[in-house]
Amino acid sequence: MMDSDQISAGLDGGVQVSRAFVPEPYIRLSALTVLFCVSLLCGFSPLWVMRRALRFTSDPGSRRHRVLSLMSSFACGVFLASALLERLPGYLDDMTQTFSHFGVTLHFPLPEFILAMGFLVAFVVEQILLAFRDQPCDLSYEKEALLDSGLQRWEPDAPKHLYQPPGKVSCRRRPSGMDGFRFPEDARSHTGLRIFLLLFSLCPHAVFKGLTVAEQLGREPHLEILLALALHEGIVAVSLGFQLTRYDLRRTVVTACLFLFSVMCPAGIGLTVVLTEMKPSPKLQLVRYAVEGLTLGIFINITVMGLVWQDLGSPKHRIHKVAFLLTGFAVITGVLFLKT
Repeated sequence: MMDSDQISAGLDGGVQVSRAFVPEPYIRLSALTVLFCVSLLCGFSPLWVMRRALRFTSDPGSRRHRVLSLMSSFACGVFLASALLERLPGYLDDMTQTFSHFGVTLHFPLPEFILAMGFLVAFVVEQILLAFRDQPCDLSYEKEALLDSGLQRWEPDAPKHLYQPPGKVSCRRRPSGMDGFRFPEDARSHTGLRIFLLLFSLCPHAVFKGLTVAEQLGREPHLEILLALALHEGIVAVSLGFQLTRYDLRRTVVTACLFLFSVMCPAGIGLTVVLTEMKPSPKLQLVRYAVEGLTLGIFINITVMGLVWQDLGSPKHRIHKVAFLLTGFAVITGVLFLKT
């Protein structure tokens, strides 16, 4: 028979082994579930808010446009604060530490250059696509305008409101016969590109953020880290949901976009197991931070040039839009302050 002291020692050792082995997978699984559910529910919350806002109103069209415009300004403030106060300082610090690890002293602003390249790539791609898309419409409109002016010259009995002097072509949308004409400034002409770039800039950052948080949970499993991450990702998911709702996309497209964003941060946490076994080299870390810089440049381009100027370009409710933008900026600022 075994001694009672040996049995108690074996039990204590088994408890210590179980306590050392169980918490890390349990915490990771809990983090995966909580982050996915919070992001997905917050992403779909704008649809529920719009239904409630339009239920008791006599003019649902104008009310819907106003609510979406104000909440889109709130989302712009969230994205702007996330880019300038969170992603940009973290990216610059990571690049500085990586080059210090290599023992390299930069005499050229390489991190800022990578950031600028991401900004310019998004700008150039958008302008090229708009140029190719608007060119056929402009040519067909000019041809029809010339034909109309030529016919009006040979019809002296035509009504005066249909006659336009030569050289003065109206730029207004015609009710019939010009259904293919679009304004170059129309936001719908490149909605798909903006949504793709917005998701492309948000999803890699969510994966990298999941990797960072998983490393912190492995060292010291604090609940505050997970709660702060869930709160931040939930606010970003709400902002993304309002932006997708504003473009009147199909529900399948909205669902796919929100599901893709919601799964990115849990995927980053799950990848820590593979990356821990692979032991990523500093070169791989440098590639990761370079990708982060490119996506950050794209994100700043979409936020500033695409979303902010589009929202503030309309003269209606301008002061209210600025107030909601500042509110979104303040919300992310408060969350970042609580994390410190």
